[in-house]
Amino acid sequence: VNLILEDIADGPIEACLDAGVPLLVFFWGDPTPYVGPAHARGVKVAIQVGSVEEARAAASAGVDFVIAQGVEAGGHVRGTTALSVLLPAVVDAVTPIPVLASGGVADGRGLVAALSLGAQGVSMGTRFVASEEAFVPRLYKERIVSGIAEDTIYVEDLFNVGWEKAPHRVLRNAIVREWEAAGRPPIGQRPGEGTTVGSRTRAGQTMEIPKYASLTPTPEYTSDLEYLPFWAGQTCSLIRDIKPAGQIVRDIVREADEVINRLARTRTTPQPA
Repeated sequence: VNLILEDIADGPIEACLDAGVPLLVFFWGDPTPYVGPAHARGVKVAIQVGSVEEARAAASAGVDFVIAQGVEAGGHVRGTTALSVLLPAVVDAVTPIPVLASGGVADGRGLVAALSLGAQGVSMGTRFVASEEAFVPRLYKERIVSGIAEDTIYVEDLFNVGWEKAPHRVLRNAIVREWEAAGRPPIGQRPGEGTTVGSRTRAGQTMEIPKYASLTPTPEYTSDLEYLPFWAGQTCSLIRDIKPAGQIVRDIVREADEVINRLARTRTTPQPA
């Protein structure tokens, strides 16, 4: 279960432990208070980090593994360093704790690159948003498939309602273009500030959605999707289809095997003198 520490109470964490979930993956906060109780219940703990300093702190807290998130990632982004630099630095800092790579990985080539930089595996978000199973509107998935890295924008605090001061990367859509056309004004001066863009009904309860809300679009929304954030990383340049999650995994493993075999064939063996 993925949990954002900054805005979560102890209740959901206790519920996860009571349910016997095998793994808690934390983000955006200090996991220290939760590692001991989780381990006492046989639950493993990981945290996604955006800096070497944060990775070292996580290792000291006793996490089972670390996820290094590059700035290429979609959604909320913890750090400002590219994965190709952050990943090996984190690996060096926390060895022997396993490290996964996140941000900038969407195919077998990215998996091999991550492994070569010391990762034990990868954690992907944008690639799985463009899966058949993802509980998001089809339009959102199609925008990822048709998009390229340059269609994404990293912003400090655009979709801030509900989660302030949390940088993020999104695909440009109507709300982003409207804000850019206005000169990227600060909070309090943005177009349509304080208005609503639709609603969501869940468990019989309807909630109005304010403009610039930090929410993931789901089929429950009766909003204009162009005014909700399309969280996506730069890997949209590499994603060209929507397919089942299982097929995504199988294809990435196959592609990685092909890359490794090709590299093995092209390796030159020094001849004896």
